[in-house]
Formats: sequence, C-alpha cells, structure tokens
Amino acid sequence: MSDAPELTPAWRTWGRLVAAIAAVSFALTAFLTLLDSLSLTAPALSFPAGAELPDRILIILQNQADRFPVIFVSSLLAIVAYSALAALGPVLRRALGGVGVPRGTVLVAGFAIAGAIGVIGELLYIGGLAIASDATYCECAFRDAQLIARGGVLDVVTSMQSWMTWGLVSFFGIGLFAAASLCAATHLAPRGWSLLSRALAALLVLVAVLGAGFPPLAHSMGWDVDPNLVVGAPSLVILLILLPWWALWLRAWLGHAAPPEAEPAAS
Repeated sequence: MSDAPELTPAWRTWGRLVAAIAAVSFALTAFLTLLDSLSLTAPALSFPAGAELPDRILIILQNQADRFPVIFVSSLLAIVAYSALAALGPVLRRALGGVGVPRGTVLVAGFAIAGAIGVIGELLYIGGLAIASDATYCECAFRDAQLIARGGVLDVVTSMQSWMTWGLVSFFGIGLFAAASLCAATHLAPRGWSLLSRALAALLVLVAVLGAGFPPLAHSMGWDVDPNLVVGAPSLVILLILLPWWALWLRAWLGHAAPPEAEPAAS
C-alpha cells in the first residue's frame, strides 16, 4: 500500500459531490442524445424525390436548426460531465493510495486530458454547429455554392467532434485501467467496483477503436451497415447505464468514511 496522504473527510465530501454530478450529467446527456437520435425532438429527415444536392443540404440545415436547442442542452450537460470526470482524478488517486505512485499520475493525467478534450470538443461543436446549421442563405447566383459550402462546414464540425470524442474516450479508458491496477495493488476499493472499472475501460477502448476504424473499413469493404448503429448502441449503454453506475458506486464507497480519530482528553 502507498504511504499516500489519507483521504480526508473534505476529499470524501468533494468526491461524493463530483461523482453524483458525473452520474446525473452523463445519464441526462445520453437520454437527450437518445431522444434526438430517435427523431423525437425534431421531425426526421425526409427528402423529396429528385431533390438536387443544394436542396437536400438545405433540408439537412433546417433539420439541424430544429434540433439545435436539444443538442445545445446536451452539449452543456456533457461539458459538466467531462469537468466532473477530470475532477475525479485527484480524488481517486488519494482514495486508491496512488499519491507519489506512477499509476496514480497516469490516472490523474488520463482523467484530466479526457475531461479537457471533452470540454474543448463540445465548445467547438456548439460554436461550429450554431453557424453551420443556420438555414438562412442568399437568394442569388451564389445560393447553391453557399449551401454546399455550409454543408461542408457541417461535415467538418461533426467529424472534429467525433474524433475528439474517440480521443477523450481513449484517455478515460487509460485512466480507468490505471485505477483498476491501483485497486489490485492496494485492495482499498471494493472488488466489484474494481472489476467494473476494468470492464468499463475495455469497453471504452473498444468503442474508440470501432468509432475511428469501422466507418472507413465499412466503406472500403462495401458493407451496407450504418456505423452510427455499430458505435451508438454500445456508447448508449456506457453513457446511460455503466458510467452512472460506476460513479454512483464510487459515491457510495466514498461515503463509508473512516471513523474520526479520538481527540485527546482535556486536562
């Protein structure tokens, strides 16, 4: 066991608060994302037969504008979730006896980098989407070129957000592997929570690999498979169930505070 500083009551209280925030914000983010993907927040995309590319792009932009309020709220909740994730790193390092231990440093760094990438990615996504999804355009000779360019910007914004998501998922997985390794070394955490952390880390890395590698693979192989379905289903399970479960279990574990030391009797 590391001779790290004891997890003080103040650290326990802070950790429980941050874990609760992470659980709720991740679950709400996943719930809003599910509603949006099921077209319950805006009408589903529908293209008239024989519509030209500029007209199809205009329909997409109008749909994005209709969905933007829900996407905006979901992104704000995601920012809160990623910030809470980064804040949990130092708490876990103390809770698992990792202060001054290389694995403790990896844990904190993994959580911090994942949180930073997530926050920056969501801010860029919101800002880019607010401009790209604006369905207003010039009714002039440049109409078609403007709409096609706007569609290109929307593709770039979406692609950037996706790749930043795979990056943060990878770093979070690395941090979780470090946490699980510390659990095995110090035996300070419940065994079940340690196993859940390891399983969650493996799933996160798998989702990152699928998200980054499956779309180009499916395209090159000519597979008629929706990449969003392949990646979205496990991602939804992680965000809506596993991550909140992991965070709430952590909160409950941190609540089992060590009894306070007896104060010396007054003379």
